[in-house]
Amino acid sequence: MTFFCSVVLISCSEEQGNWTAVQQEGEYIYGVWHSTTLKRAEQVMQEVFENIRGASTLPTESLMAEDDGETNISPEFLLPSDGDILDWVQSRLPSTYEGKSLYRDRAESPDLLYAYGFQRQAEVEYQTPRFGSKPLILLEIFDMDTPENAFGIYNFHIYPQVKFEWVGSKAILSGGYLRFSKGKYFIQIEGYEFATGIREAMVLLAKNIAARIKAPASTPRMLTLLPNNKMSGSVKLFRSNWVLRQTYNTLPANVPQMSDTALGVSARYRDNPDLKNWMEAQIVFIIRFPDPSAAESAYTIYRDSVMEAALPLEVGATGPILVNESLAP
Repeated sequence: MTFFCSVVLISCSEEQGNWTAVQQEGEYIYGVWHSTTLKRAEQVMQEVFENIRGASTLPTESLMAEDDGETNISPEFLLPSDGDILDWVQSRLPSTYEGKSLYRDRAESPDLLYAYGFQRQAEVEYQTPRFGSKPLILLEIFDMDTPENAFGIYNFHIYPQVKFEWVGSKAILSGGYLRFSKGKYFIQIEGYEFATGIREAMVLLAKNIAARIKAPASTPRMLTLLPNNKMSGSVKLFRSNWVLRQTYNTLPANVPQMSDTALGVSARYRDNPDLKNWMEAQIVFIIRFPDPSAAESAYTIYRDSVMEAALPLEVGATGPILVNESLAP
């Protein structure tokens, strides 16, 4: 298939720039943000189009492989007990949050967790006599309802060049935190101080929990629709435009609007061999709607908003919307 310019702002002949490309195919809207050249944007669009056309039908209920043996218990039952991790013991009784009560007694915002489908949380602090028997590690386990949600909020915290640790599942170590997801659970472990013994205990806690959770080591099938050669640590999964804006703060003013049942994935790609800042890398996204009519409606609204907001434009019969966006100051 050869793409033609359906809506081209600035004109197709202007090769260099900050290109956005958006197209609809069936129940999908897909596209590119921040491509440095029109040619690269069109190449990526062609690849995603072929991936979508070539993919088998994905189930609407879940985009991850199901397993009847998956762990499905309240998160408090996954907390390691005294003696499970060397001489580390719980410094207080575990506490739980459920529904809209999350973090009601602290300044931390729960909005991101709610956006990813939070259901229930259990937490406890750990201490050891080797470090003065004072609380030094906070362990939180979140039931996120589905593996996609847990994967999504875990990947929200990932970025290129982040350090990974294998704990029975892929975990990230960043700052004073260790985070990972497995099954429908998202685990966050915070070390209050920087010390080798504390960091080692955090990893052991993570391994203990990962071993308790029975779930296949799988990722959302929808990610297979993205082009290969993604930048390591750049994959994202999002369920709303609010989360999308929290993930990327340099998006164009006009982006496709997601419905409550839509699901999106994205990743960054190095489209410029001289790129030094990964935050300037090209973003490729795919949004899946419940059916083609919902995708078509969202695409039409997006197209109309782009046409109203920008001049000049050219209109053709078929192909993606192509916009040479203004560069951020």
